Amino acid sequence: MPYIECHIAAGLTKARKTQLIRDIVKVTHESIGSDPKIINVLLCEHAPENMSISGRIHGEKPT
Repeated sequence: MPYIECHIAAGLTKARKTQLIRDIVKVTHESIGSDPKIINVLLCEHAPENMSISGRIHGEKPT
């Protein structure tokens, strides 16, 4: 039973989160053949200022 944990910046609408979950389930099903009924997705939302990507805090310009 696949369990996918996805960390995202807070702020997506309910509709966008719903679509994201559906897309993750679809891609997982297509990739490994798991029955969509047993694919679990957990979205973990974080304040953007609490996230760092490639060593940069949200909003910082690359140096």
